[in-house]
Amino acid sequence: MARSVPGTPLDSGQARAVAEEIGKDTDTAPEVVEEIYQQELSSLASEAKITQFLGVIATRRVRMMLKKH
Repeated sequence: MARSVPGTPLDSGQARAVAEEIGKDTDTAPEVVEEIYQQELSSLASEAKITQFLGVIATRRVRMMLKKH
């Protein structure tokens, strides 16, 4: 199961809700979306000095990735 990134605004429940929404929009299983989302969030958080908008940025990146495929 995916874990939340410490210091980011989203907990696992919120990440799951985001994954379900993106999954519906892109016809992708929510479990797959959540895994990609958590990876993207972790990647962004590792270099971020300001974490307030990481969830928004990760959501947008995941959506773009999945719409390309």
